[in-house]
Amino acid sequence: MAAHSVAATEPGIRAKTLTAATVDTVTFDRDCDAVEVYKDGPAVYFTVDGSTPTVAGNNSYELPGTGEGALEVEVPTSGDTVVKLISSGTPTYSVTGSL
Repeated sequence: MAAHSVAATEPGIRAKTLTAATVDTVTFDRDCDAVEVYKDGPAVYFTVDGSTPTVAGNNSYELPGTGEGALEVEVPTSGDTVVKLISSGTPTYSVTGSL
């Protein structure tokens, strides 16, 4: 599991690689209204409320298929924003937060 912190002055993180079946956590040092997750590679599943995602789980957002894709979702929580991601493969991902 990798953990990444995003300072309040930074927009997000770029070009991180997931390890198959392992959750990565991205914590923004601010309350984001929305986040955009970009991936290049196999499907990525993620949560924006601090809960733990599962591959193909009903509790997770999905960026399906292979290749590139992006999804922007609203964050339902307040305080520091926590995004958790998982995949059955090893895609590259980026996460950007917006106010």
